[in-house]
Amino acid sequence: MTSRDRIAILRALRDAGGITGSAEIARQIQGWGVDLGPRAVRLCLEELEHAGLVAPGRRGRGGGRKLTARGMLALQDAPVLDRIGLTAARMDSLAYRMTFSPRDPAPGLIVLNMTLIEEADFHAAVQEMVPVFEAGLGMGDLVGLFRPNESAGLFQIPAGRIGLGTLCSITLNGALLNERIPVISRFAGILELHHGEPVRFTDIIHYDGTSLDPLEIFIRSGLTRVRDAARTGNGRIGASFREVPTCALGEVERLLPRLKAVGVGGVLLLGKPNQPLLGFPVQEGRTGLIVAGGLNPCAVLHEAGLAAEHTAMAQLFEYRILRHYRELAIEAGVATSM
Repeated sequence: MTSRDRIAILRALRDAGGITGSAEIARQIQGWGVDLGPRAVRLCLEELEHAGLVAPGRRGRGGGRKLTARGMLALQDAPVLDRIGLTAARMDSLAYRMTFSPRDPAPGLIVLNMTLIEEADFHAAVQEMVPVFEAGLGMGDLVGLFRPNESAGLFQIPAGRIGLGTLCSITLNGALLNERIPVISRFAGILELHHGEPVRFTDIIHYDGTSLDPLEIFIRSGLTRVRDAARTGNGRIGASFREVPTCALGEVERLLPRLKAVGVGGVLLLGKPNQPLLGFPVQEGRTGLIVAGGLNPCAVLHEAGLAAEHTAMAQLFEYRILRHYRELAIEAGVATSM
């Protein structure tokens, strides 16, 4: 078992948020470019269990494994070169596995970020998030609400906490891919807004050169000013730069309104064929677009001093579990402007 194999297996267990079997782990890490079958993963898990990095599930080894606290530390301390590239590969894997379509959204799977907050902060958190949704600075109008002790896919919401699921920007990749339109994700960054209009990227991180989600890094580093951007039109938000084939541009333009009609938005700028967008060149035969960061509605929680834990690209969820942010506001007793 190489170091990269070990890190990939530990990361798959961490992302699962619970007990997972070797077949599911093998399928997940193959999407990251790690070619191990279920049997090889099972043997690796035995080694990791002997090292105290994983533990058997509730039903014993046949019921899968879970990550231990020691395993989490090993993952955090792994050499960065063993982790580089996994973010880009995970994005492609999630986009491919999405089944959401604006034509029939209800049965589809969609990618969510997960943010955990204190139950006592629910009202204050929603109060901070609503202006971001109203300003159109998230990935649409939808959010998932998960109660204390509730299962959210493979996540288990702890007692005294609430889970808030926001649409991940990978959702756009998956939706376009399901329409046979490939998307290249180049980088994420801090996008400066003046009077509500994007003017420039101040910081960027390329997806294929990072082992962490770039927007998580920017939020934790205090580089965002989403609160100001939502309230005044002037500030700094998380955003990403994508490219689509110019030959598919007409179909992209037709698809974006249909996505918005079912609560999936987020495209801030759509460039011109083969032309630079905000100073960044695109390859010949492609068109650039800038997409709002899915974690923007939750970045304001850090800016407001509220405790919050984010997991970007958390996992695939059913579209039907999502609700409009105005429903969330009503439940929290927060007024909206609409």
